[in-house]
Amino acid sequence: MSNETDNESERLNNDTTNQIPENDIIVPQSDELSTDATINPIDEDSQFIYDDDTQRLICIGSNFDDIPQSVIEAFSLKTKSLDLSKNRFRSLGCIKNFPYLEELILDDNDLDDTHTKFPKLSNLQTLMLNKNRFQDIYKLVDQLRHAYPMLAHLSLLGNEACPYQIIANNQTSSNNTDFNTFAQNRLDEEYQRYRHLLIFRIPTLKFLDASEISSNERYIATQLGDILYSIAETKQSQSLTTNDEKKNEKKNFYTPLPSDTDKNKSRISVGKVPQKYSGEGSQGNKFVRDGDL
Repeated sequence: MSNETDNESERLNNDTTNQIPENDIIVPQSDELSTDATINPIDEDSQFIYDDDTQRLICIGSNFDDIPQSVIEAFSLKTKSLDLSKNRFRSLGCIKNFPYLEELILDDNDLDDTHTKFPKLSNLQTLMLNKNRFQDIYKLVDQLRHAYPMLAHLSLLGNEACPYQIIANNQTSSNNTDFNTFAQNRLDEEYQRYRHLLIFRIPTLKFLDASEISSNERYIATQLGDILYSIAETKQSQSLTTNDEKKNEKKNFYTPLPSDTDKNKSRISVGKVPQKYSGEGSQGNKFVRDGDL
């Protein structure tokens, strides 16, 4: 009985060995592991998620104001789409490390006219800058047209530089309705001028904000864009001149008070001093006789 049991165990061991030969066992190598951050987080930088299929790097709502160096080293040369929405970016110096970017999404950050400089990216086609702090549309457009020669899709909604607004018309009064209609028409005209200006200055654009650029818009921009931009430059230069004049007026403001504050230096002052006549020492009636009275 014991011999039969031993033979059965030996037969099972032989079958197992035959099913999984030693030479067929594959051990995964470290360089074959996926670099997808959803599977292999990069330590403390695991909030950056990379998708190999779309070549997209995402970090949304993490309060970052810069991209960690470890993330740049791991993904910068293979990223074509970068989404940094809802962070605290003001400077974009780190973006220059992503030379093959085709899409850049920077919605809801702290980008503005003063601190934000756009690095040159020759392949960038889509740029989303919604809900930031840009105010000077002319300065912004000049930066974009030089930095991104292939830019086709641009969105600036939610910035002060973009006049696109929607007026809620839920008033029952006819006067309020008329006013809202008038205000909406004015905003529509201003927004259309804004579109013509951007289409003229960035001729590669195909889609602006929430709508595609029509052939009619492009024709009008070609005809009037130069005029609109020259008017805008004139207004801007006049504004700067006015500010300079105001500063000079403050500097040259006339005051009768002496500018010298040296207390030991003698001064001459001219003015009226009030005096009260008391009648003492008067010589007015000295030569009047009693008969003349």
